[in-house]
Amino acid sequence: MDTENTFHRLISLFMLLLVSFCALHSTASAEIPVSTAIDGQFLPWVVNDGEGGAIVMWEDYRTGKDWDVYAQRIDSTGKIRWEENGVAICQADRNQRRLRMIRHDRHAIVVWNDRRDRSNWDIYAQAINLDGEILWQTDGIPVCINTTDQSTQAILSDGEGGAICVWEDERRSSEFQDLYIQRITAEGKPMWAPDGIPVFPSESLQSDPILVADGIGGFYVVWWDVIGYDAWHIMAYRLSLAAKPLWDAPILVSPMDGMQGEPRVIADGKGGIIVLWQVYENFINDQLYAQRIAADGSKLWEGTGVPICTASGIQKHASVIGDGNGGFITVWRDERDIYSDLYMQHIGADGTPVWEKDGIPLCTAGGHQDKPFIVKTENGQFFVAWLDYREDFGEESRDAIYGQLIDLEGKPLWDKDGMAISTSQGEHYPPFVVSVGGGEWVVVWSNTQEDNGDIYLEQF
Repeated sequence: MDTENTFHRLISLFMLLLVSFCALHSTASAEIPVSTAIDGQFLPWVVNDGEGGAIVMWEDYRTGKDWDVYAQRIDSTGKIRWEENGVAICQADRNQRRLRMIRHDRHAIVVWNDRRDRSNWDIYAQAINLDGEILWQTDGIPVCINTTDQSTQAILSDGEGGAICVWEDERRSSEFQDLYIQRITAEGKPMWAPDGIPVFPSESLQSDPILVADGIGGFYVVWWDVIGYDAWHIMAYRLSLAAKPLWDAPILVSPMDGMQGEPRVIADGKGGIIVLWQVYENFINDQLYAQRIAADGSKLWEGTGVPICTASGIQKHASVIGDGNGGFITVWRDERDIYSDLYMQHIGADGTPVWEKDGIPLCTAGGHQDKPFIVKTENGQFFVAWLDYREDFGEESRDAIYGQLIDLEGKPLWDKDGMAISTSQGEHYPPFVVSVGGGEWVVVWSNTQEDNGDIYLEQF
Protein backbone atom coordinates (compact mmCIF):
# COMPACT_ATOMS: atom_id res chain seq x y z
CA MET A 1 0.00 0.00 0.00
CA ASP A 2 1.22 3.50 -0.85
CA THR A 3 0.98 4.92 2.66
CA GLU A 4 1.98 8.45 1.66
CA ASN A 5 -0.61 8.68 -1.15
CA THR A 6 -3.30 7.20 1.10
CA PHE A 7 -2.45 9.79 3.74
CA HIS A 8 -2.71 12.64 1.23
CA ARG A 9 -6.02 11.30 -0.07
CA LEU A 10 -7.37 11.17 3.48
CA ILE A 11 -6.17 14.72 4.13
CA SER A 12 -7.83 15.92 0.91
CA LEU A 13 -11.08 14.15 1.86
CA PHE A 14 -10.94 15.65 5.33
CA MET A 15 -10.43 19.16 3.95
CA LEU A 16 -13.34 18.69 1.53
CA LEU A 17 -15.58 17.61 4.36
CA LEU A 18 -14.38 20.52 6.50
CA VAL A 19 -15.14 23.03 3.74
CA SER A 20 -18.59 21.49 3.25
CA PHE A 21 -19.22 21.60 6.99
CA CYS A 22 -18.17 25.25 7.22
CA ALA A 23 -20.31 26.19 4.23
CA LEU A 24 -23.31 24.49 5.80
CA HIS A 25 -22.85 26.18 9.15
CA SER A 26 -21.57 29.58 8.08
CA THR A 27 -25.09 30.81 7.33
CA ALA A 28 -24.79 34.03 9.31
CA SER A 29 -22.62 37.10 9.13
CA ALA A 30 -20.79 38.52 12.13
CA GLU A 31 -22.65 40.39 14.86
CA ILE A 32 -23.56 43.87 13.66
CA PRO A 33 -23.64 46.55 16.38
CA VAL A 34 -26.93 48.43 15.95
CA SER A 35 -26.32 50.75 18.90
CA THR A 36 -23.42 50.84 21.34
CA ALA A 37 -24.20 54.24 22.84
CA ILE A 38 -23.20 54.86 26.44
CA ASP A 39 -25.23 53.15 29.16
CA GLY A 40 -28.17 50.89 28.32
CA GLN A 41 -30.12 49.96 25.18
CA PHE A 42 -32.69 47.23 25.70
CA LEU A 43 -35.85 45.46 24.51
CA PRO A 44 -35.56 45.88 20.72
CA TRP A 45 -38.62 45.64 18.48
CA VAL A 46 -37.99 44.80 14.82
CA VAL A 47 -39.82 44.94 11.47
CA ASN A 48 -38.52 44.22 7.99
CA ASP A 49 -37.95 47.31 5.83
CA GLY A 50 -39.47 45.75 2.71
CA GLU A 51 -36.11 45.79 0.94
CA GLY A 52 -34.34 42.85 2.55
CA GLY A 53 -33.23 44.76 5.64
CA ALA A 54 -34.76 45.67 9.01
CA ILE A 55 -35.81 48.61 11.17
CA VAL A 56 -34.95 48.23 14.86
CA MET A 57 -36.34 50.33 17.70
CA TRP A 58 -35.42 50.09 21.36
CA GLU A 59 -35.58 51.63 24.84
CA ASP A 60 -32.52 53.81 25.35
CA TYR A 61 -30.91 55.08 28.59
CA ARG A 62 -27.96 56.99 27.12
CA THR A 63 -28.91 60.13 29.09
CA GLY A 64 -28.37 58.28 32.37
CA LYS A 65 -31.59 59.69 33.80
CA ASP A 66 -34.55 58.94 31.47
CA TRP A 67 -35.56 56.21 29.03
CA ASP A 68 -36.04 57.39 25.44
CA VAL A 69 -36.94 55.73 22.13
CA TYR A 70 -34.34 55.32 19.34
CA ALA A 71 -34.36 53.59 15.96
CA GLN A 72 -31.93 52.29 13.34
CA ARG A 73 -32.21 50.79 9.87
CA ILE A 74 -29.87 48.05 8.62
CA ASP A 75 -30.04 47.23 4.91
CA SER A 76 -29.76 43.85 3.20
CA THR A 77 -25.95 44.14 3.04
CA GLY A 78 -25.63 44.77 6.77
CA LYS A 79 -24.93 48.48 6.34
CA ILE A 80 -26.18 50.96 8.93
CA ARG A 81 -28.41 53.40 7.02
CA TRP A 82 -29.22 56.06 9.62
CA GLU A 83 -26.98 58.04 11.94
CA GLU A 84 -24.57 56.21 14.22
CA ASN A 85 -26.25 54.71 17.31
CA GLY A 86 -29.69 55.53 16.01
CA VAL A 87 -32.24 58.26 15.31
CA ALA A 88 -34.08 59.74 18.31
CA ILE A 89 -37.79 58.93 18.05
CA CYS A 90 -38.68 60.52 21.39
CA GLN A 91 -36.52 62.39 23.92
CA ALA A 92 -39.30 63.93 25.99
CA ASP A 93 -38.80 64.39 29.74
CA ARG A 94 -39.22 61.42 32.02
CA ASN A 95 -39.53 57.89 30.64
CA GLN A 96 -40.74 56.26 27.45
CA ARG A 97 -41.08 52.48 27.72
CA ARG A 98 -42.56 49.35 26.14
CA LEU A 99 -42.54 50.32 22.48
CA ARG A 100 -44.40 48.42 19.75
CA MET A 101 -43.96 48.96 15.99
CA ILE A 102 -45.50 48.19 12.57
CA ARG A 103 -44.40 49.13 9.02
CA HIS A 104 -46.16 50.28 5.87
CA ASP A 105 -44.52 50.52 2.46
CA ARG A 106 -42.25 53.48 3.15
CA HIS A 107 -42.64 54.28 6.85
CA ALA A 108 -42.88 52.68 10.27
CA ILE A 109 -45.18 53.66 13.15
CA VAL A 110 -44.29 53.07 16.79
CA VAL A 111 -46.32 53.48 19.99
CA TRP A 112 -45.00 53.59 23.53
CA ASN A 113 -45.89 54.20 27.17
CA ASP A 114 -44.96 57.78 28.12
CA ARG A 115 -44.45 59.45 31.52
CA ARG A 116 -43.76 63.05 30.40
CA ASP A 117 -46.82 64.01 32.44
CA ARG A 118 -45.46 63.28 35.90
CA SER A 119 -48.87 62.31 37.27
CA ASN A 120 -49.58 59.30 35.04
CA TRP A 121 -48.55 57.10 32.11
CA ASP A 122 -49.93 57.98 28.64
CA ILE A 123 -49.73 56.52 25.13
CA TYR A 124 -47.81 58.34 22.37
CA ALA A 125 -46.91 57.47 18.77
CA GLN A 126 -44.44 58.52 16.07
CA ALA A 127 -43.73 57.72 12.40
CA ILE A 128 -40.40 57.55 10.59
CA ASN A 129 -39.72 56.91 6.90
CA LEU A 130 -37.11 54.65 5.34
CA ASP A 131 -34.71 57.59 5.03
CA GLY A 132 -34.75 58.11 8.80
CA GLU A 133 -36.90 61.25 8.68
CA ILE A 134 -39.37 61.88 11.51
CA LEU A 135 -42.85 62.39 10.02
CA TRP A 136 -44.99 63.61 12.91
CA GLN A 137 -44.50 66.28 15.57
CA THR A 138 -41.36 66.26 17.72
CA ASP A 139 -41.46 63.58 20.45
CA GLY A 140 -44.63 62.06 19.05
CA ILE A 141 -48.38 62.59 18.97
CA PRO A 142 -50.66 61.81 21.93
CA VAL A 143 -52.79 58.70 21.41
CA CYS A 144 -54.30 58.82 24.88
CA ILE A 145 -53.53 61.41 27.58
CA ASN A 146 -56.41 60.73 29.94
CA THR A 147 -55.46 61.72 33.50
CA THR A 148 -55.37 58.10 34.68
CA ASP A 149 -52.78 55.48 33.73
CA GLN A 150 -52.65 53.77 30.33
CA SER A 151 -50.30 50.87 29.66
CA THR A 152 -49.56 47.54 27.90
CA GLN A 153 -50.29 48.86 24.42
CA ALA A 154 -50.34 46.88 21.18
CA ILE A 155 -50.38 48.12 17.57
CA LEU A 156 -51.73 46.91 14.22
CA SER A 157 -51.45 48.31 10.70
CA ASP A 158 -54.78 49.56 9.35
CA GLY A 159 -53.65 48.74 5.81
CA GLU A 160 -54.02 52.39 4.76
CA GLY A 161 -50.81 53.91 6.09
CA GLY A 162 -52.08 54.38 9.63
CA ALA A 163 -52.41 52.21 12.72
CA ILE A 164 -54.82 50.88 15.31
CA CYS A 165 -53.64 50.93 18.91
CA VAL A 166 -55.14 49.18 21.95
CA TRP A 167 -54.17 49.57 25.61
CA GLU A 168 -55.12 48.92 29.23
CA ASP A 169 -56.91 51.94 30.68
CA GLU A 170 -57.63 52.79 34.32
CA ARG A 171 -60.13 55.64 33.82
CA ARG A 172 -62.93 53.50 35.29
CA SER A 173 -60.90 51.71 37.96
CA SER A 174 -57.25 51.22 38.90
CA GLU A 175 -58.05 47.62 39.88
CA PHE A 176 -60.32 46.61 37.01
CA GLN A 177 -58.95 48.33 33.96
CA ASP A 178 -60.70 48.24 30.57
CA LEU A 179 -59.31 48.07 27.06
CA TYR A 180 -59.49 51.16 24.83
CA ILE A 181 -58.64 51.54 21.15
CA GLN A 182 -57.75 54.38 18.78
CA ARG A 183 -57.09 54.56 15.06
CA ILE A 184 -54.45 56.98 13.74
CA THR A 185 -54.16 58.13 10.13
CA ALA A 186 -50.95 58.12 8.10
CA GLU A 187 -50.67 61.82 8.97
CA GLY A 188 -50.83 61.14 12.70
CA LYS A 189 -54.43 62.25 13.27
CA PRO A 190 -56.76 60.33 15.61
CA MET A 191 -59.89 59.07 13.82
CA TRP A 192 -62.06 58.10 16.76
CA ALA A 193 -63.05 59.90 19.98
CA PRO A 194 -60.25 61.76 21.86
CA ASP A 195 -58.37 59.36 24.16
CA GLY A 196 -59.96 56.36 22.44
CA ILE A 197 -63.10 54.29 22.77
CA PRO A 198 -63.74 51.20 24.92
CA VAL A 199 -63.44 47.79 23.27
CA PHE A 200 -66.16 46.17 25.38
CA PRO A 201 -66.89 47.55 28.87
CA SER A 202 -67.24 44.92 31.58
CA GLU A 203 -66.81 44.42 35.32
CA SER A 204 -63.76 42.19 34.88
CA LEU A 205 -60.09 43.11 34.66
CA GLN A 206 -59.01 43.26 31.00
CA SER A 207 -55.27 43.02 30.32
CA ASP A 208 -52.49 42.02 27.91
CA PRO A 209 -54.36 42.91 24.67
CA ILE A 210 -53.31 41.52 21.29
CA LEU A 211 -54.36 42.85 17.87
CA VAL A 212 -54.58 40.66 14.75
CA ALA A 213 -55.91 41.63 11.30
CA ASP A 214 -58.56 39.29 9.89
CA GLY A 215 -57.44 39.90 6.29
CA ILE A 216 -60.99 40.69 5.15
CA GLY A 217 -61.50 44.25 6.36
CA GLY A 218 -61.58 43.91 10.12
CA PHE A 219 -59.47 42.94 13.12
CA TYR A 220 -59.51 40.98 16.35
CA VAL A 221 -58.79 42.06 19.91
CA VAL A 222 -57.76 39.18 22.17
CA TRP A 223 -57.12 39.66 25.87
CA TRP A 224 -56.64 38.10 29.27
CA ASP A 225 -59.86 38.50 31.26
CA VAL A 226 -59.67 38.19 35.06
CA ILE A 227 -62.97 37.80 36.92
CA GLY A 228 -61.56 36.72 40.28
CA TYR A 229 -58.44 35.28 41.88
CA ASP A 230 -59.23 31.83 40.46
CA ALA A 231 -61.10 32.73 37.25
CA TRP A 232 -58.77 33.80 34.44
CA HIS A 233 -59.98 33.46 30.87
CA ILE A 234 -59.06 34.38 27.29
CA MET A 235 -61.55 36.55 25.36
CA ALA A 236 -61.75 37.49 21.66
CA TYR A 237 -63.75 40.19 19.88
CA ARG A 238 -63.97 41.12 16.20
CA LEU A 239 -64.37 44.71 15.01
CA SER A 240 -64.41 46.55 11.68
CA LEU A 241 -61.85 49.18 10.72
CA ALA A 242 -64.52 51.73 11.69
CA ALA A 243 -64.60 50.23 15.21
CA LYS A 244 -68.04 48.65 14.64
CA PRO A 245 -68.58 45.34 16.43
CA LEU A 246 -68.81 42.40 14.04
CA TRP A 247 -69.94 40.04 16.80
CA ASP A 248 -72.69 40.63 19.35
CA ALA A 249 -70.28 40.17 22.22
CA PRO A 250 -66.77 38.88 22.94
CA ILE A 251 -66.24 35.12 22.75
CA LEU A 252 -64.87 33.07 25.61
CA VAL A 253 -61.95 31.31 23.93
CA SER A 254 -61.05 29.13 26.92
CA PRO A 255 -64.24 27.85 28.57
CA MET A 256 -62.48 25.68 31.16
CA ASP A 257 -62.92 26.45 34.83
CA GLY A 258 -59.91 27.80 36.66
CA MET A 259 -57.05 29.86 35.34
CA GLN A 260 -55.87 30.35 31.77
CA GLY A 261 -53.48 33.00 30.49
CA GLU A 262 -50.46 33.99 28.40
CA PRO A 263 -52.35 33.99 25.06
CA ARG A 264 -50.62 33.86 21.67
CA VAL A 265 -52.63 34.73 18.54
CA ILE A 266 -52.11 34.41 14.77
CA ALA A 267 -54.39 34.80 11.75
CA ASP A 268 -55.46 31.51 10.15
CA GLY A 269 -55.40 32.93 6.60
CA LYS A 270 -59.15 32.36 6.18
CA GLY A 271 -60.48 35.39 8.05
CA GLY A 272 -60.26 33.70 11.44
CA ILE A 273 -57.66 33.35 14.18
CA ILE A 274 -55.82 30.67 16.13
CA VAL A 275 -55.32 31.27 19.85
CA LEU A 276 -52.87 29.33 22.01
CA TRP A 277 -52.88 29.70 25.79
CA GLN A 278 -51.52 28.29 29.01
CA VAL A 279 -53.70 26.39 31.51
CA TYR A 280 -52.42 26.92 35.04
CA GLU A 281 -52.62 23.89 37.34
CA ASN A 282 -51.20 25.09 40.65
CA PHE A 283 -48.28 26.53 38.65
CA ILE A 284 -46.47 23.19 38.84
CA ASN A 285 -48.11 21.27 35.98
CA ASP A 286 -49.17 23.92 33.48
CA GLN A 287 -50.32 22.87 30.01
CA LEU A 288 -50.86 24.35 26.54
CA TYR A 289 -54.13 24.41 24.59
CA ALA A 290 -55.28 26.03 21.34
CA GLN A 291 -58.51 26.97 19.55
CA ARG A 292 -59.35 28.11 16.03
CA ILE A 293 -62.15 30.66 15.64
CA ALA A 294 -63.81 31.48 12.33
CA ALA A 295 -64.74 34.99 11.17
CA ASP A 296 -68.35 34.39 12.21
CA GLY A 297 -67.26 33.58 15.77
CA SER A 298 -67.75 29.82 15.60
CA LYS A 299 -65.17 27.53 17.15
CA LEU A 300 -63.68 25.13 14.62
CA TRP A 301 -61.96 22.78 17.05
CA GLU A 302 -63.28 20.93 20.10
CA GLY A 303 -65.07 23.13 22.63
CA THR A 304 -62.41 23.28 25.32
CA GLY A 305 -59.59 23.57 22.82
CA VAL A 306 -57.01 21.20 21.39
CA PRO A 307 -54.36 19.99 23.87
CA ILE A 308 -50.95 20.99 22.55
CA CYS A 309 -48.95 19.61 25.45
CA THR A 310 -50.21 18.00 28.66
CA ALA A 311 -46.91 16.43 29.72
CA SER A 312 -45.84 16.67 33.34
CA GLY A 313 -44.14 19.86 34.46
CA ILE A 314 -44.66 23.42 33.24
CA GLN A 315 -44.97 24.39 29.58
CA LYS A 316 -44.80 28.15 28.96
CA HIS A 317 -43.32 31.04 26.92
CA ALA A 318 -44.72 29.64 23.69
CA SER A 319 -44.04 31.21 20.29
CA VAL A 320 -46.43 30.52 17.39
CA ILE A 321 -46.32 30.89 13.60
CA GLY A 322 -48.75 29.83 10.86
CA ASP A 323 -47.76 26.87 8.69
CA GLY A 324 -49.22 28.44 5.52
CA ASN A 325 -52.01 25.86 5.33
CA GLY A 326 -54.39 26.97 8.08
CA GLY A 327 -52.49 25.27 10.90
CA PHE A 328 -49.51 26.37 12.99
CA ILE A 329 -46.19 25.42 14.52
CA THR A 330 -45.42 26.31 18.12
CA VAL A 331 -42.29 26.01 20.24
CA TRP A 332 -42.18 26.41 24.03
CA ARG A 333 -40.14 26.11 27.19
CA ASP A 334 -40.79 22.65 28.63
CA GLU A 335 -39.94 21.50 32.15
CA ARG A 336 -40.84 17.82 31.91
CA ASP A 337 -37.16 17.09 32.60
CA ILE A 338 -34.89 18.46 35.37
CA TYR A 339 -33.79 21.37 33.19
CA SER A 340 -36.06 23.33 30.91
CA ASP A 341 -35.78 22.29 27.25
CA LEU A 342 -37.48 23.43 24.06
CA TYR A 343 -40.25 21.31 22.54
CA MET A 344 -42.41 21.95 19.49
CA GLN A 345 -45.63 20.80 17.86
CA HIS A 346 -47.31 21.14 14.47
CA ILE A 347 -51.10 21.38 14.49
CA GLY A 348 -53.01 20.99 11.23
CA ALA A 349 -55.89 23.18 10.05
CA ASP A 350 -58.35 20.66 11.50
CA GLY A 351 -56.79 20.81 14.97
CA THR A 352 -55.02 17.47 14.68
CA PRO A 353 -51.43 17.14 15.96
CA VAL A 354 -49.09 16.36 13.07
CA TRP A 355 -46.17 15.32 15.24
CA GLU A 356 -46.24 12.97 18.21
CA LYS A 357 -48.34 13.63 21.32
CA ASP A 358 -46.99 16.37 23.62
CA GLY A 359 -44.54 17.52 20.97
CA ILE A 360 -41.04 16.67 19.84
CA PRO A 361 -37.77 18.06 21.23
CA LEU A 362 -36.14 21.02 19.51
CA CYS A 363 -33.28 21.43 21.98
CA THR A 364 -32.45 19.25 25.00
CA ALA A 365 -28.91 20.46 25.61
CA GLY A 366 -27.66 20.72 29.18
CA GLY A 367 -28.74 23.70 31.25
CA HIS A 368 -31.85 25.75 30.51
CA GLN A 369 -33.33 26.92 27.22
CA ASP A 370 -35.98 29.64 27.26
CA LYS A 371 -37.85 32.45 25.42
CA PRO A 372 -38.03 30.89 21.92
CA PHE A 373 -39.01 33.04 18.93
CA ILE A 374 -40.18 31.31 15.72
CA VAL A 375 -40.59 32.77 12.21
CA LYS A 376 -41.34 31.32 8.79
CA THR A 377 -38.36 31.82 6.47
CA GLU A 378 -39.75 30.31 3.26
CA ASN A 379 -42.17 27.60 2.21
CA GLY A 380 -41.66 24.58 4.40
CA GLN A 381 -38.91 26.03 6.58
CA PHE A 382 -38.97 27.77 9.95
CA PHE A 383 -36.33 29.34 12.16
CA VAL A 384 -36.25 29.45 15.96
CA ALA A 385 -33.92 31.51 18.16
CA TRP A 386 -33.78 31.29 21.93
CA LEU A 387 -31.94 32.19 25.11
CA ASP A 388 -29.62 29.35 26.07
CA TYR A 389 -27.93 28.51 29.39
CA ARG A 390 -26.18 25.27 28.43
CA GLU A 391 -22.93 26.68 29.87
CA ASP A 392 -24.52 27.45 33.25
CA PHE A 393 -22.65 25.39 35.83
CA GLY A 394 -23.93 26.89 39.07
CA GLU A 395 -21.19 29.17 40.37
CA GLU A 396 -20.55 30.68 36.95
CA SER A 397 -23.54 31.50 34.75
CA ARG A 398 -23.00 31.84 31.00
CA ASP A 399 -25.84 32.54 28.61
CA ALA A 400 -25.95 32.73 24.82
CA ILE A 401 -28.30 33.03 21.85
CA TYR A 402 -28.82 29.84 19.84
CA GLY A 403 -30.88 29.07 16.75
CA GLN A 404 -32.21 26.17 14.69
CA LEU A 405 -33.73 25.80 11.23
CA ILE A 406 -36.47 23.16 10.88
CA ASP A 407 -38.75 21.85 8.15
CA LEU A 408 -42.45 20.93 8.19
CA GLU A 409 -41.57 17.47 9.50
CA GLY A 410 -39.82 18.97 12.52
CA LYS A 411 -36.46 17.84 11.23
CA PRO A 412 -33.49 20.00 12.38
CA LEU A 413 -31.57 21.31 9.38
CA TRP A 414 -28.62 22.53 11.45
CA ASP A 415 -26.62 20.87 14.26
CA LYS A 416 -28.56 18.87 16.82
CA ASP A 417 -29.54 21.22 19.69
CA GLY A 418 -28.94 24.27 17.51
CA MET A 419 -26.17 26.57 16.36
CA ALA A 420 -24.64 29.34 18.47
CA ILE A 421 -25.60 32.80 17.22
CA SER A 422 -23.96 34.81 19.98
CA THR A 423 -21.71 33.54 22.76
CA SER A 424 -20.27 36.95 23.62
CA GLN A 425 -19.36 37.87 27.17
CA GLY A 426 -21.99 39.62 29.27
CA GLU A 427 -25.66 38.90 29.73
CA HIS A 428 -27.86 38.21 26.72
CA TYR A 429 -31.50 39.21 26.62
CA PRO A 430 -34.20 37.28 24.68
CA PRO A 431 -33.85 37.48 20.87
CA PHE A 432 -36.29 39.08 18.42
CA VAL A 433 -36.48 37.47 14.97
CA VAL A 434 -38.06 38.76 11.75
CA SER A 435 -38.14 37.38 8.21
CA VAL A 436 -36.92 39.88 5.62
CA GLY A 437 -37.91 38.03 2.44
CA GLY A 438 -36.09 35.77 0.01
CA GLY A 439 -35.71 33.04 2.60
CA GLU A 440 -33.60 35.34 4.80
CA TRP A 441 -34.07 36.64 8.32
CA VAL A 442 -32.39 38.66 11.07
CA VAL A 443 -31.95 38.05 14.79
CA VAL A 444 -31.72 41.06 17.12
CA TRP A 445 -30.89 41.10 20.82
CA SER A 446 -29.48 43.17 23.67
CA ASN A 447 -26.22 42.22 25.36
CA THR A 448 -24.04 43.63 28.16
CA GLN A 449 -20.66 42.56 26.73
CA GLU A 450 -19.37 46.16 26.45
CA ASP A 451 -21.77 48.25 28.51
CA ASN A 452 -24.96 48.10 30.57
CA GLY A 453 -26.67 47.05 27.36
CA ASP A 454 -26.17 47.38 23.59
CA ILE A 455 -28.19 46.22 20.58
CA TYR A 456 -26.78 43.69 18.10
CA LEU A 457 -28.08 42.09 14.91
CA GLU A 458 -27.11 39.08 12.87
CA GLN A 459 -28.27 38.32 9.32
CA PHE A 460 -29.06 34.88 7.90
